Amino acid sequence: MTDLRHIATSISKRREIAMAKFLSGEQADLSCFPCSAQKFDIFRSEFLKKYPGAGKTERIGGLGEHYDLMTALAGGESAQGEAKTKGTGKPSSSEKLRFQPWCDTVQVLQGQIKSQIGEKFLGDCGNVMVREWFEQVIKPFSEGISPGITCEGYAKAMSTIKMTGLQEEASVAFIQALRNSSALKVALKAKWLAFEERWFSTHTLNHENLKKVVSEVIHAKHYWVCVSKDGPQLIDGLKVVDLRYVGVRQKPRGGMSFHYTLTVRSGDETKDVPMECKFHWKNGGQAVQNLNFMLL
Repeated sequence: MTDLRHIATSISKRREIAMAKFLSGEQADLSCFPCSAQKFDIFRSEFLKKYPGAGKTERIGGLGEHYDLMTALAGGESAQGEAKTKGTGKPSSSEKLRFQPWCDTVQVLQGQIKSQIGEKFLGDCGNVMVREWFEQVIKPFSEGISPGITCEGYAKAMSTIKMTGLQEEASVAFIQALRNSSALKVALKAKWLAFEERWFSTHTLNHENLKKVVSEVIHAKHYWVCVSKDGPQLIDGLKVVDLRYVGVRQKPRGGMSFHYTLTVRSGDETKDVPMECKFHWKNGGQAVQNLNFMLL
């Protein structure tokens, strides 16, 4: 079966390339968007009205950047943009997108818990949490499956998707066993959700550093292009005024997540919007591989 994540990544890349060409005034294949090409007809004029004399827009690839597009402006300056596409369903109103341009699509920020940007704010919910997860759950759970794994070996195999390079054999065997057994995955997922509830009830993120990271990510975008079946919308960049911690809440299907109130300014108007930080295992099912944080 084709991995849906690879398909999604490929589609996102096509859309970013098409958007960059379109904003540059070049011929672009707009069939990858959920609206008709005719919906784009007046959008180019709207973009040039916002950025008079805008030149070439380039797609910015690679990890670590907090924007998808860079548009050359007059005087040697540039504007950084983010492209978001809602493939199906009813889009949010223009007013909601104005203060939450990410709300119809994916997260504000996502990354592995071992990432440099994650280490800035994860606090006790980063490496410390992984070690406790190993000691409390993985170590006893794995004894009857693949005995002898270490925390370091488990952490490396868990975060290296294809488990390439020098790996601990017992840890690789344990994760392969999880991938091959639905019953084991179901059992370990239940233990993860229970662990999440215990851990997040007594440990938390570094809220002040999270505010700095959220500000860095959002301020990097001078404009957003939000595309849905109704067509593209140009959203101005936002200014982060504040981020206030609300507390932890139960997730609908078990486990917990951290909740915040994000205060942002668009033009002369300021508004409070919700923000959530939750954890998600991206590969192999929950509690199997690649533990990520997600800011929504």
